Amino acid sequence: MRRSITGKTRIYGIIGHPVEHSLSPQMQNAAFSALKIDACYLAFSVQPEDVMQAVAGLKALNIAGINVTVPHKSAVIPLLDEISPLAKQLGAVNTIRNEQGCLSGTNTDISGFIRSLQDLQFSSKDKTIALLGAGGSARAVLAGLADAGASRILIHNRTLERAEKLITDFAPLFPAVKLEAVELETLQKTNLDLLVNTTTVGMKSGASPLDLSQCQSVLHLVDLIYSPAQTALLKQAEELAVPAINGLGMLLYQGCEAFTFWTGKSAPEKEMRAQLLNAIE
Repeated sequence: MRRSITGKTRIYGIIGHPVEHSLSPQMQNAAFSALKIDACYLAFSVQPEDVMQAVAGLKALNIAGINVTVPHKSAVIPLLDEISPLAKQLGAVNTIRNEQGCLSGTNTDISGFIRSLQDLQFSSKDKTIALLGAGGSARAVLAGLADAGASRILIHNRTLERAEKLITDFAPLFPAVKLEAVELETLQKTNLDLLVNTTTVGMKSGASPLDLSQCQSVLHLVDLIYSPAQTALLKQAEELAVPAINGLGMLLYQGCEAFTFWTGKSAPEKEMRAQLLNAIE
């Protein structure tokens, strides 16, 4: 049965461009429904040049909270009243809460990724980890792993300069972590506790960002792609008996963390996961 929308219904949403593909409305509306919260979550397509007006509109329209996706995660920062320390270090906000006109920003991609590693029974502390890619997802993953106590993080990107830029940005923030921009050959010769693919290679084809069989040792693997559910890289991990997960957990848990940031309530993880799986299938 469709819920009744009234003048008391609190409005949440997501801004981005494009945003039509987002699964957050299904996931968050399922959460509100499960806990019988009078709220509705919508997707708002916002052009880059309109971000300032859109954020101002949160206050003007009394929108309770929003998620922020590409390309606006950095652009919203100077428009907020408060920002969590790690989101400020990362330079990206993906969740905003509006409390009586005070806009607070955080980044639940970071905590969502770390929480997803529980599905692998993996702790980052004192571990050697490699990242494939140096884009926005890599930044969130790197921040999370470094903050969680990883001892060494290797970054490989097709354009080595982008990996080096990532290290330049993060090395001062996490001096205890050894950060290295490496060629693929170096990565493959290193004993890795965890390998994380943050690239989109494998999303729309059977391609893989690397041949896992050529790696000296990979004990755990994460591919942030969640559609298809099993990429070529994940299939190879299964064949080689490497414990692995896709990116559904990060998507789910960043949504759970956002829900709690807005409402102060524990997110109904079971219902949110079921809605995501249903939407993907």
